[in-house]
Amino acid sequence: MEKNNLHSRRKFIGAITTGAVVAGLSFIPESIQAKINSETLDFKLEDLAKGEDLDKALKELGKKAHPVAYDISQTNPWGLIWTNVYYITNEETGTTEKELGVLNVLRHHGMVFGLNDATISKYNLGEFFGFNDPITKAPAMRNPYYEPEEGVYPLPGLAGIKGLQEKGTLFCICDMARKVYAQFVGEKVGAKTEDVYNDFVEGTLPGIEPAPSGVWVLGRLTENNISYIDASVG
Repeated sequence: MEKNNLHSRRKFIGAITTGAVVAGLSFIPESIQAKINSETLDFKLEDLAKGEDLDKALKELGKKAHPVAYDISQTNPWGLIWTNVYYITNEETGTTEKELGVLNVLRHHGMVFGLNDATISKYNLGEFFGFNDPITKAPAMRNPYYEPEEGVYPLPGLAGIKGLQEKGTLFCICDMARKVYAQFVGEKVGAKTEDVYNDFVEGTLPGIEPAPSGVWVLGRLTENNISYIDASVG
């Protein structure tokens, strides 16, 4: 029975890969898309991040003041910008940074924000995701939002990912996205999915928690009293 269930889940995720995910990655050559289907998935579903530590962290975050989650699913920095604004305006209205409960969910295309410079550069992920460096205006070869220099944000003085973590923001990254995109990237550069995935894991920025999937996290927000904000657009 378990074997049948696993096969069914594998076919289901395969359908996602060739359906919704491909629709969101229309810039990937059709020759690559065609190779990825329900029968050729390289990763094991049972090896996805289990989420125990993140589950505990969500429960603790939900006990803090005005807990909120920013759903960062696209390669734009609005979730990071609005997180800064949330800290600034709550400070002005009497709630300190340490009191606030803030979560940033890096999923779908937004998972690239959870990776370090070396990984983005190695696999040319700026071009892959259609993600341009705000300084050079060319496809990103680094993560400009980890420790942003002047000019990265449209407004001065905003914290990057590292600075937001220091304020208390919890970041998590979708492990399903890391696995699925590892296969797309592997096909594009001629590398094994497992090798690309391992690089994605090793290249995930410090302090960012792995989630089984981004939607796994979003589904737990209400039960933990955490509000939801879609940060895919400004």
